[in-house]
Amino acid sequence: MARIPIFYYHSIGNIGPETLAANTFRKHLEILKELEFKPITFSQLITGQYDSTHKNVVLTFDDGLIDNYERAFPILQEFCCKATFFIIAGFDKVTRWVNPKTSSWSDYKRQGFTIPFPSMQNHHREELIKYGMEIGSHSMSHRKLNKTPPDHLKKEIFGSKNCLEDSHGIEISSFCFPKGRYNKTVLSIVESAGFKGACTTMPGFYSLSENPFECGRFLIEKPQLFRRILELASSNNPIFENTLTAIRPLLKLKNSYL
Repeated sequence: MARIPIFYYHSIGNIGPETLAANTFRKHLEILKELEFKPITFSQLITGQYDSTHKNVVLTFDDGLIDNYERAFPILQEFCCKATFFIIAGFDKVTRWVNPKTSSWSDYKRQGFTIPFPSMQNHHREELIKYGMEIGSHSMSHRKLNKTPPDHLKKEIFGSKNCLEDSHGIEISSFCFPKGRYNKTVLSIVESAGFKGACTTMPGFYSLSENPFECGRFLIEKPQLFRRILELASSNNPIFENTLTAIRPLLKLKNSYL
């Protein structure tokens, strides 16, 4: 299969923005099973450690929220699916809050921010690892890395890798840019830290020609569109592919400088 879709999620089964209903997530996995797609981890993808004769797909979760463990993980196990969880390494004791009126996030509770999003802890991640899930880094404190001073970038990138590796005794190979923000300096530091690849928030399929440090992903909610992306991955659709190719430079520019 020439093109491999990578999907990403945030919260599963909670309320508020960036939350997907658990039943909808289950429907996604039912579609994967029906279309005979095999979920692999992001590190398996970028290192080529997968069976290319299968129709492969990658499922990723950003932010390391506890509902990923409580709601997504059991459904993944039910369908025998692997996934990659990108963890904010410094947020183990942080509960993030959402303002339902503005859909904005805060790293501490304040007026108007009423929906809590607690983070996973070490023991939750240990169980994910035990059952074949991958842990990746989503930085140390979820800052916009393209706006972060160079002396702090290494703390965000190297520090997050070291923290997670020390906590779990495994290599952390995968990185995900917080809020999709990065630039050439960020890319260079991520690579020099020893990561093997990184995810963006730009839509696009993975192929062998893809820069492993700028892998596109799809943020999909509706099962019908989820199915359509999978069907397009299995076909040669020049119109869709050309559209993605055309908009990626614009999205990359946005991600780099906003």
